Amino acid sequence: MLDTCENMIPPGPSLQFSTMPQRAGNDPPGVSNLSEKELSNMREKFLISVTKLVESKSYNSKVFSKEKYFQTIKEVKEAKEKGKKSSRDYRRAAKYDVISVQGTEKLIEATHGERARIRYYVHKEELFDILHDTHLNIGHGGRTRMLKELQGKYGNVTKEVIVLYLTLCKQCHQKNPVPKRALAPKPVPFKDTDSRCQVEILDMQSNADGEFKFILYYQDHLTKFTILRPLKAKQAHEVVGVLLDIFTILGAPSVLESDSGTEFTNQVVSELSVVWPDLKVIPGKYHPGQGQGCLEQASRDVKNMLSAWMQSNHSHHWAEGLRFLQMVRNQAFDVSLQQSPYEAMFGCKAKFGLYSSHLPRETVAVLQTEEELEIAEEQLESSLWMRQEERAEVGADRSDMDEDVSPTPPAAAGPSTSRGASGLFCW
Repeated sequence: MLDTCENMIPPGPSLQFSTMPQRAGNDPPGVSNLSEKELSNMREKFLISVTKLVESKSYNSKVFSKEKYFQTIKEVKEAKEKGKKSSRDYRRAAKYDVISVQGTEKLIEATHGERARIRYYVHKEELFDILHDTHLNIGHGGRTRMLKELQGKYGNVTKEVIVLYLTLCKQCHQKNPVPKRALAPKPVPFKDTDSRCQVEILDMQSNADGEFKFILYYQDHLTKFTILRPLKAKQAHEVVGVLLDIFTILGAPSVLESDSGTEFTNQVVSELSVVWPDLKVIPGKYHPGQGQGCLEQASRDVKNMLSAWMQSNHSHHWAEGLRFLQMVRNQAFDVSLQQSPYEAMFGCKAKFGLYSSHLPRETVAVLQTEEELEIAEEQLESSLWMRQEERAEVGADRSDMDEDVSPTPPAAAGPSTSRGASGLFCW
């Protein structure tokens, strides 16, 4: 049920990380555990593969070489500045726009007035870092998850280049050979018994993180939204304390179910009614090993993802990694939902600060103050406004188009018209 990096690391009998160095406090959660040399070699291999891909497709490739990228920017700008435009100029202007943010020109998909939606084009030298950062940030997600993350912001990051990158990720090759089994039941018409949650206690006593020896695994039945919390003990009153935090933020379900047994579930429900008398939750039917009650699989998935996080962040504190693992899981695209659990729960995509904004990636990386952010946003807004005005002017000036755009040129056309017709398909 937990969509890891298509099962990133083979499970072992226990997690043994006592010899691993602790992650520095200021390291980002998605930091790679690759050395500079390994990362450089990975980037070089990727660039070689992408170059071959671009060369094999010539002008039909969506991936730009660096030279083609800047040449396209030049051609788009020239096309917009021409008074009398050719068909090629109109096609360029219809497909691309150029914006300038903090002195950097970026090629974007023509917005056609949709200023809330900006998709950037990137050249092959930029691709590796974009793919690598995204791959780490979604917990070594596979092709589908990466494509869902990237296609909203980039116009030419294709499945092919994502696959090329994934073939180079060592951690993704350490796959769990055991096929994943879905824990969610088949969709049925909504009824009150569908308003339920699953609560499990995962045993981590053999790899205790200080005072934390268990993991509380909570999942909403309809949205698959998951919450993970470290626990000191497998006791009902401690579980109830965590559930109260969850219920007072997300709301409470009608039914609470667990693979931990009827006695445990009844005790949790009973204590909930004591501390919150106005809440009415009933214990669900116990079906060991069936449907959402597949505790063994949930435990394996969580531990596999924790192992990957601990390796990537050079940490043996799994309790610290739970919050990042939870975010990775909830913002991952789910095939059965046709959206992420986060979107299913909140109705919008998860945000990651400025990297979720419309600003170019390199601009975001150097911003330090709110004043700088305001300037960058004003420049982006101004650039988009200018593009929209230019596009309106282009639409008004289509009557000035060269004769080579005519779909049925006169039979007596001279040599120049013939050359223009061939140029209709020249990009």
